[in-house]
Amino acid sequence: MLDNLDNKTKLKTFIIFTAILILMTLILSGFTLLARKNWNNRLAENVEVVLQTSRPDEFNDKGLMVGKVVKINSTAAVSSNVYEIVNQNNTVENYALITRITTYYGPQAAVFLFNDDKGISFEGFACLKSRVLKQFENKESDIILNYWTKNAEKIFLSAGVGREDENE
Repeated sequence: MLDNLDNKTKLKTFIIFTAILILMTLILSGFTLLARKNWNNRLAENVEVVLQTSRPDEFNDKGLMVGKVVKINSTAAVSSNVYEIVNQNNTVENYALITRITTYYGPQAAVFLFNDDKGISFEGFACLKSRVLKQFENKESDIILNYWTKNAEKIFLSAGVGREDENE
């Protein structure tokens, strides 16, 4: 059918097709940008719930809360977010990382906390409940958590948190 059309009609068809592709790309990109803020807010809520559960004395009594997102300059940004943990005066006290890790029970959102004095500590899983959570209570013996605690250090460093000399 296209063989019978002249060059102007072929060009017109090509331009319309290209315009539709560009329009669809812009629409999908717009939805992604709109959803990013909501995604970051929901992750921040999950981080806050985990930290309030794992460290109630610090987060409930001192009034600490999750602050702004810190940009991660590595490929870990695809499945991770680093947040500032701020006090009531809005000064940064700690940093928290939420990242997707692979466990025996499938991918889970794990939360790690960075403190200048204490280093990096695993705080808990964002959406893990009941019997499965009991399997993870012995944190020190879990080889997966040990691996991800070391990886968390690299992710924090790529976000500009911590110092290189702490690796040694």
